Amino acid sequence: MLNRGYAAACAMLCAVMLAATSATAQERSFVAEGSDTTLGLGARQLGMGGTGASHALGAYALHYNPALLATLEGPSFSLGRQADATLRPYSFLGAAMPVPVGEQLGLRVGVAAARYPRIHTRSTGAFSEADPESVFLRFLLPGIAGTYDGEIDSKTMVNTFGVGIGPASGGAWSLGVAANWIDCKTESCGVHAGSDGVEVASAHAQALSFSFGGTVRLTERITLAGAVSDLGAVLDVDTIRTDASGTTELTYTAQIPARFQIEAAMQVRDDLLIAAGVQSYFGEYGDDPIRITTGHLGAEWAFADAWRARAGALAPFQIESGQATELSIPVPVAPTLGLGWESEHVSVDAAVFAHPIMTFHDGTPAITAELGLSFRF
Repeated sequence: MLNRGYAAACAMLCAVMLAATSATAQERSFVAEGSDTTLGLGARQLGMGGTGASHALGAYALHYNPALLATLEGPSFSLGRQADATLRPYSFLGAAMPVPVGEQLGLRVGVAAARYPRIHTRSTGAFSEADPESVFLRFLLPGIAGTYDGEIDSKTMVNTFGVGIGPASGGAWSLGVAANWIDCKTESCGVHAGSDGVEVASAHAQALSFSFGGTVRLTERITLAGAVSDLGAVLDVDTIRTDASGTTELTYTAQIPARFQIEAAMQVRDDLLIAAGVQSYFGEYGDDPIRITTGHLGAEWAFADAWRARAGALAPFQIESGQATELSIPVPVAPTLGLGWESEHVSVDAAVFAHPIMTFHDGTPAITAELGLSFRF
């Protein structure tokens, strides 16, 4: 717990830092990394336009659709990194394996565990309530003022475990569930309309959420999949704020918007997979309604035995929030490209895409890359 003397010292140090920053530079900065930047996780899925509910492999199924864990052929370990990341050393760490517990019932069972940054964002400088950066920050930090001048560092990590089941033969359907432990920490230092001078604030929030998914194989080559995450999840938030008027501690709860996906995949030929779907974030974040709906399209072409070429696109259909009446979309479609190589035990993947949130910040496509490595045992 902060005592008043320590809190006052923090506020003074914060004010000095802000003064020094404003004296040396007038530019503002904003960086956002993680799965909650609307495109997804994993180089293979990112290269295919953020599709994955119908075809994600290994532990990545925990994020897209835990029902896919029923299709595991053997143990695997996966890791990923955004190539130009400055805030997080990795974008995904996960392991998955089939287990024989359902054999007597004629079932295939797979389990997986993973850890990944749901979001990590860092902001420096002044943003108004109409700026897309400010809208995004208010999605992350319920209760923050629309206008803010200072420094914000907010990170949310997810630890998740899931299980998928399906028939041992035929594979006509599968079901899955995952439990997700969400841990959010935020530090900020600055001024806004509601503060008495410079304000130092910290917040810690945690929540337990669940994901559910299913797949149905309509034909030998067509699969329909659907998944929902964070339905009814609530964050327990503890905050400490200090400004010239003193220190305030507050505990409250904040709702998290749910994520719904529906997707279809078609194995057009033995060497060509096409997937298309829709993803929607809906509900409330804190007290503000939110609905973000995006369309996803992707394809994977196998060539020269070990190589995989991928392409896709993301298109935002709807962006609505109680935090803003209108957001201008810099580009109507965000294209993606990917390349992969795999052997019997190793897969190496890379994807290049226009980062949706950073594209909003830059006002032009912000090109980035994701790298992935998977080991199969």
